[in-house]
Amino acid sequence: MDPLGKSFPELSRRHLLGGGAALIAAGVAKPSFAESGGFVSTIFGGIYEREYRKNFVTPFTAASGIDVQLKLGSSGEWLTNAKVNRRNPEIDMLLLPFPDSIRATTEGLSIPLTADDIPNIKDVNPLFYDTYRRTGVAVSAVGYGIAYRHDLVPQPITDWEDLWDPRLAGKVAIPEIGVFGSWEFLVQTAKLAGGSEQNLEPAFAKLKALKPNLKQFVKSGSDVVNLLGSGEAWVCPMQTNISPYAVIDAGKPVTFFYPKSGAMAGAASLHIVKNSRAIEQCKKFINFALTKEAQEGFSRGVVALPTSTKAEVDPRTAARIPSRDQLHLVDWEKIVPRMSDLAEKWNQAVGF
Repeated sequence: MDPLGKSFPELSRRHLLGGGAALIAAGVAKPSFAESGGFVSTIFGGIYEREYRKNFVTPFTAASGIDVQLKLGSSGEWLTNAKVNRRNPEIDMLLLPFPDSIRATTEGLSIPLTADDIPNIKDVNPLFYDTYRRTGVAVSAVGYGIAYRHDLVPQPITDWEDLWDPRLAGKVAIPEIGVFGSWEFLVQTAKLAGGSEQNLEPAFAKLKALKPNLKQFVKSGSDVVNLLGSGEAWVCPMQTNISPYAVIDAGKPVTFFYPKSGAMAGAASLHIVKNSRAIEQCKKFINFALTKEAQEGFSRGVVALPTSTKAEVDPRTAARIPSRDQLHLVDWEKIVPRMSDLAEKWNQAVGF
């Protein structure tokens, strides 16, 4: 009998199984992860995943009962997935680095995030909220600095311009265009030559002048560790603290610092995709990830800057990351639409 008092004939087990199978085959009976009360998001591997689960996912699920399914992969894959499945998303919330976070923003893939729905967002440094047109918010940030072998360089490196010292011939390793730090290096080079994000042309002549000093392009943190550890490269600019400190902690004579002119910022941000069936769950997760306690634990675990201004940084982490006032962002919306053309010009200037 149903709640209205109507009675139905008893269904046999065969009818129930057969009908259920037919509905599943039709794609309407099997509930989505969102419909079961959870949501699907994305994650980088390694230490980042470990600390993300430890400080965000596990305590959030324990407190809320909401399950979080994390997909490993690359940000490019996740972004493509979100675009292909706009009407019926497979991923409810994207964790993205620059520049893919800006692609998500400019292509309108994510919904606005407000303090009405996510109260802790009011404590976030505006640099890591306004950048995404308030349709995303960063949960951690890093600065790009310079690492060098202080036992091998002819004199201490103090700023970006030192990379052009002819005494560093064949000993500088810069990021390969397209990987983390490369677009920031392009912008920094343009600024050294009197340009800007709006005028990047001066960068290419400046890069061409750097070519005699280049050892190779680095594609990953492991390249940095190997080159600095072996001494094959003396200087690795536009790196985050992670790889250089891996070498330092291993006992190698490496110095890592943020130049006096400031450190360009990298960040990982959360974006709730349009048409997700788990929007409310995702909002609750973001609010949790921006709490003082979660931010402090994650910052300590991944050695990164918390984006909440209420979060305090422990002494060990503080010694390895830039201060908030040292950071500045690339104007990514000036860069992203031109990346293909800029990469071609980069390769013409410094390609081996």
